[in-house]
Amino acid sequence: MTKKISVILAALAIVALFWYLVGEIFILKGSENSISKLQCVSYAPFSKDQSPMLFDQGMVISEEQVREDLTLLSKYTDCIRTYSVLGLESVPKIARENGLKMLMGGWVSSDKVLTEKEIKALIQLASQNKDIVKAIIVGNEALLRGEVTDTTLIGYIKEVKKALPDVKVTYADVWEFWLKHPQIREVTDFVTIHILPYWEDDPMNIDASLKHLAEVRGEVEAILKEKNILIGETGWPSEGRMREDAHPSKINQAIYMRGFVKLAEDNGWNYNIIEAFDQPWKRMNEGAVGGFWGLFDKDRVDKHVFGGDVSNFPNYKPLALGSLLLVFAFSFMLLKAKIATKRVVLFGVVNTLFAILFMLQVEQYMMTVRTAIEFGWAGLVLATHLFIYYFLLYSIAKDKRPEIINISAIFKQKIFNADASLMVLFYLSFIFVLISNLALAFEGRYRNFEIYIFIISILSFLWLYRGKFESMDFGRFEKASLVILAFTTATIFVNETALNLFSDIWLLISLGFAAILYVGSKKIALGELKNIAFLMIAFFAIFAYLRYGIFMNNALAAQCNASADSFLCTLRTKIGLFAYMHVFGEMAVAAAVVALFANQRVLSILALLLSIGALMMMNAFFGAIAFVVALFLLTKNATPKIVGN
Repeated sequence: MTKKISVILAALAIVALFWYLVGEIFILKGSENSISKLQCVSYAPFSKDQSPMLFDQGMVISEEQVREDLTLLSKYTDCIRTYSVLGLESVPKIARENGLKMLMGGWVSSDKVLTEKEIKALIQLASQNKDIVKAIIVGNEALLRGEVTDTTLIGYIKEVKKALPDVKVTYADVWEFWLKHPQIREVTDFVTIHILPYWEDDPMNIDASLKHLAEVRGEVEAILKEKNILIGETGWPSEGRMREDAHPSKINQAIYMRGFVKLAEDNGWNYNIIEAFDQPWKRMNEGAVGGFWGLFDKDRVDKHVFGGDVSNFPNYKPLALGSLLLVFAFSFMLLKAKIATKRVVLFGVVNTLFAILFMLQVEQYMMTVRTAIEFGWAGLVLATHLFIYYFLLYSIAKDKRPEIINISAIFKQKIFNADASLMVLFYLSFIFVLISNLALAFEGRYRNFEIYIFIISILSFLWLYRGKFESMDFGRFEKASLVILAFTTATIFVNETALNLFSDIWLLISLGFAAILYVGSKKIALGELKNIAFLMIAFFAIFAYLRYGIFMNNALAAQCNASADSFLCTLRTKIGLFAYMHVFGEMAVAAAVVALFANQRVLSILALLLSIGALMMMNAFFGAIAFVVALFLLTKNATPKIVGN
């Protein structure tokens, strides 16, 4: 008993030490370099569940809300940059009250009617507030998005310059697009470039980011032969997924921003920081990382980007408490167990590791989960792994490994014991991994790697089922899942490269499940999947044409921007709208649900078609769920035999 108590106390101490280190010791100390005021900061007034997309539904941003925001920002900067005027007409008046100048932006898009309305409102608002308007920015990354041609954009800029000849006018875009369209410089008063090392096609890590920024600015100046350059956007996200070795974190955000401002002041650069406040609505287009670029969070709480100590886990105390409670609760199994000293130590190691991993995943979900669907996913994944966590410790404490019970036997014979429950948990876990792999392969730029929680499941199943994988006697669904895991794992590796530590760990998790499926499905020949493979290839070819031949066809985009009357242009617009509104994903899920209950092959094939469409058309999460359901339905006729072991 003394040894057991010692192991439990050691586990509690290690957990407490871990969270203390990451929360209080491994932090960025407050910089000694004082920053009086920032030159300019991007401002969008939206908070929490607000979004510019809600203006059409009658949302109104109150003057009180804007006033509170600008009163706060006036302590940190003398200038704000805005991106639109429609719905934000009160901003200039309140900016003046707080002594703020403006880089006033007008939104330019493929919607010509809305853009003309924006331009007219921009001209009117700027003419009424010339005393605080430092410059007008006509369009933001419209060329990057492919929504207008350079000719159309030049027309909008000239329209504004003609109406406001005594106000400086520019256009803002990622630096590469200024080099691709240098003629824009001929109609602007200065050049406004965006340099965001995290979002580069070749992402920069935190150590190389500032050097890269300086080199890019120098390159633009040399090629355009233009010294009058405004860095219109630069920054670093505080949360989100790694891109190669570019890691979003609170500490990295502070390192980048403090370093950038010093570099800009030393070199006399003009700049604007993105952005004032975290904008959760941006997650729809940019993934979780899109909501975490602010100097303040969505509740206007200071993130200490420019002053004070910064911790990646400022909420470490409740996280530590959660881990300690897990260790304490599960330790009761150890007190009652009669096992050898080695197993006592093993129990303590697993309990300590899993308690930390579980709460690390909780913390990730707390930061990134926002919608009801995301909450549902997080809750289901956490609940599943809490049981897996329990069963592994139970197996160690009882010195007993589970027996293999075929999944079909569990449901046909209504077997509900510990061994059957663990097999259900295995299926849930590997299906979660399969769904995640599909989403990461097709839309990985916008999805997080949920490595912490799935380390729990893969380690548990490799330990619990070691030496018994062959007796699982998997069928065609599991064999097909193995093939999909293999292809998506390879795709993720190519997309992320070996530089992404989170991706590397995820790939090991994925390959661990693939190994279990491989050994357990050796009796199933790949030839048995040829009909399904043919359907998949055909459906992928169809949607590859729609995606790359129509929706992402630059030549067609330019043609449609000039004249959108053709059938292909209309189709391209509909595809973009359906993708943005997640219609492809919703249709796929609906078809999968109908096919599941109707149990008809034709409907299953339709669900497969629509799920592949959703995967290819940027609705990857819903598409992945529908794909797995369709795959199960199309392979279920070869249900594996019932075996016991």
